[in-house]
Amino acid sequence: MVVPFRPDGADRDRIWSWLADRWRTTHPGWELRVGEYPASAGPWRKSAAVRAALTGCTARVLVIADADVWVTPTDVLAQAVTLAADGAPWVMPHRQVRRLSPETTARVLAGEPVEQAGATRGALAERPYVGMRGGGLLVIRADAWEQVGGFDPRFAGWGGEDEALGLAADALLGQGVRLPGVLWHLWHPPAPRLSRTVGSKPSRRLVARYQTARRDPAAMARLVDEWRAPDGPAPDSADRGSW
Repeated sequence: MVVPFRPDGADRDRIWSWLADRWRTTHPGWELRVGEYPASAGPWRKSAAVRAALTGCTARVLVIADADVWVTPTDVLAQAVTLAADGAPWVMPHRQVRRLSPETTARVLAGEPVEQAGATRGALAERPYVGMRGGGLLVIRADAWEQVGGFDPRFAGWGGEDEALGLAADALLGQGVRLPGVLWHLWHPPAPRLSRTVGSKPSRRLVARYQTARRDPAAMARLVDEWRAPDGPAPDSADRGSW
């Protein structure tokens, strides 16, 4: 299991401590690999955190989960891993995302079951919605991860890399399997961004290129190869400009 993480000495650390205990208890046979990308390294790069966590990893199936999410029912993730092991190139174990409010998150961290705490609309920070393909938590075969390239390192700061990965995976691997789980997002102060859905202008422009290539596997492969090639763009080439 691979978790990209940026410590903050506050809410994110408390959430991850709670989640790490849950992951170890629920899936004791899984290796938990955390890739840290601290603030001292510069703008957040999910790609770098995941790459650090994957160093030396030999697993055939990867579970890549954000450090602030939990999925229910508890057996849906094991089902996703089984599907991937049996041949599905990638699997999203959840359909709906439910973002907990600060108050509800505090209750969950204090021991209240997440499904009980988040059962009502008033317990959520916003209305439930269908999760983005590639976002939050995904299960993918290691060979498929290599084929799709992983997260594009040109995304810096919050947003964009998940959507780009989902678009690339659909184009290069075929549409992933989606299971009817629920992804619970525990609240913490949001990262700086332009809006609720747009992190920065450069990331939005890069996502638009992935959207343009989504129905053309050859074009998508070229887009991915831009940053994988030895003489490709520098990792920060997409984050120049105003936020």
